[in-house]
Amino acid sequence: MMSPFQPLSLDDRQAGTYAAVAAPRSGRPLGAAPTTAPAPRGPAATPVRPAARATVPRRDIRATIAALPGRGEDPAIFDALADRLALDGYLLTVVPDGGNRVPALVEGRVPGAPFVLLGSDTGALAALAMVGSPAVRPDGLVLLGLPLLHLLVAGLPVEEPSPRALPDLPILLLHGADDEVSPLPLVRMTTRTAPRAELDVVLGGHDVLTGPGRRCVAARTVLFLESLLDA
Repeated sequence: MMSPFQPLSLDDRQAGTYAAVAAPRSGRPLGAAPTTAPAPRGPAATPVRPAARATVPRRDIRATIAALPGRGEDPAIFDALADRLALDGYLLTVVPDGGNRVPALVEGRVPGAPFVLLGSDTGALAALAMVGSPAVRPDGLVLLGLPLLHLLVAGLPVEEPSPRALPDLPILLLHGADDEVSPLPLVRMTTRTAPRAELDVVLGGHDVLTGPGRRCVAARTVLFLESLLDA
């Protein structure tokens, strides 16, 4: 599901140009076995996935976004969004489920630039759960199709608990008007006690990244990121 990719060359690093992803430290393909087994160091970090075809010079990165997929979602569904964000200097990487996500999230940050967690479906629940981690400390959240009912998606249940309240930081919730997995009225109720949360409704159902409102999702995400920079 994830395409292997190589770290930047020495010439690229000296030029200060970074691909629109955070590359793994190892130069070998992700599936290749190392010649010498490393000593155990705890859970392995989850490798990030290329998300945009554009390149963003490091000096021009305005914010970094870590995208967390949900149930049954191919990381490729974030590609179009990543391409759009890269046009405005926003670097999006996809951090799939499994392993230890936190090191991958931290490695993708750029000093001095806002850092945002963007989660889709159960990835939105995972983003909410990571807010309290001292190592993550996001400046904002983008929650796509936040699931508030324990209904199956792609044959998979919701394993993360539903939030009792939203955290006190800038949050953008994007939700499909016809979402049957997580009905819109439930999401509206969740945002009533969160003064810094914004709820935008787009056309379509639960899969807002591939539905008829996907362009609105990209445009609204750009505006949200701009508001973080202006704050």
